[in-house]
Amino acid sequence: MKLAYLPLFVKKLKKKTKSNPNLKPKLTKQINLLLQDIHHPSLKVHKLKGSRKEDYSFWIEGDLRIVFKIIEDTYIFTDLITHDKY
Repeated sequence: MKLAYLPLFVKKLKKKTKSNPNLKPKLTKQINLLLQDIHHPSLKVHKLKGSRKEDYSFWIEGDLRIVFKIIEDTYIFTDLITHDKY
């Protein structure tokens, strides 16, 4: 699988990692797990509902999640949110 990033995701990621530099290794670890096995239990991948019913999310830490779409052979990261925002 390949990765792609929407500008909104990149903007939120820069802001979040600037305020929390310890987040970078956790992000790297979880993204690598996603690329190896989308069903890995520590990712807690699940399909969203409602207006985001075409999206999935996976766990980074605490209530922080990456929202993504799967299009052909690409994971497209669309948003970086806390659990209560979806």
